[in-house]
Amino acid sequence: MGLGRKLIGGAMAATAVAAAAARALRATPPEPPAPPAGDPRRYGWRHAEIFLAARGQGPPALLLHDLYTGASGLEMEPLANRLAGEWTVHLADLPGFGRSGRPAMRFGPDLFFDAIVELVRHSIDEPTVLVGSGLSAAYAVEAAVRLGDAVRGVVLLAPPEPEGPGVIERPTWRPLAYQLLRSPFGEAYHALHAARRWRRHALSIDLAAEPADLDERADELHRLARQPDSHWALWSLWVGDLAWDPRPALSRLGAPALALWSAEARTNPAAPETYRAVRPDLPQQVVPGTGRWPHVDAPPETAEAMLAWWDRVSRPVTDTAEG
Repeated sequence: MGLGRKLIGGAMAATAVAAAAARALRATPPEPPAPPAGDPRRYGWRHAEIFLAARGQGPPALLLHDLYTGASGLEMEPLANRLAGEWTVHLADLPGFGRSGRPAMRFGPDLFFDAIVELVRHSIDEPTVLVGSGLSAAYAVEAAVRLGDAVRGVVLLAPPEPEGPGVIERPTWRPLAYQLLRSPFGEAYHALHAARRWRRHALSIDLAAEPADLDERADELHRLARQPDSHWALWSLWVGDLAWDPRPALSRLGAPALALWSAEARTNPAAPETYRAVRPDLPQQVVPGTGRWPHVDAPPETAEAMLAWWDRVSRPVTDTAEG
């Protein structure tokens, strides 16, 4: 048998093994963890149902988690615990993540813009503060521009870190990589990425300090990442289809905004300056002792900074109304 035939035979055998493993994993998804505290509901968006949990009192705030394997509104719960006394917090699972529906399609930023706009207009149905984490912070800015007066403010928690004045570029090889991920090898890779050990390792890198409940958090991510069709959004994320630069929209944003940066996870220390270049009035603050997600490592400090900002930007409106 020639070398070519051996390679082809080996590839076919590996594909068959990967396909069998993928089928077995799909057949036995684990139970998802308990949802965030609050009043649960589902919004019937045209592409898929979106899960939310709401609680608290005061002006509404829509809290949007970052995008990664096993992501859900649970990421925002520690922050929501400290905001619920001042705001009505709505924790959403973005489309393709958590308990929300997972359209079997290639995802792009416009899908998330549309979902956020729909939630504010038709589910919350009153002027809202948008709070985004990581990539969802970029989506929140774009959605806020589209929503206009329906948004009272935007908080960017560790947003994307562009390196210069240009836009964030997507890799040219992403179409080929996306097709590879749609094969049984892609499903097998997703299963590996969703494993408890891998999720625990990722958390230990992303968090500034290892929490006592690290294993429990890793298990939550694992169980959510193993839900049926959870790979669709992740494939688009991994090949760069979901990258988005919020700065053009930030320059057009009429609502007040706040940027809170992590102290230890930034790959580009000059990123705040690139935001200031397009929005000179943007208040920015570094939350000490935090990694990828300042609101996860330091919920009290993050909430305190957000509420202090809100007190400043909302006071003139209150004073005018009283006068």
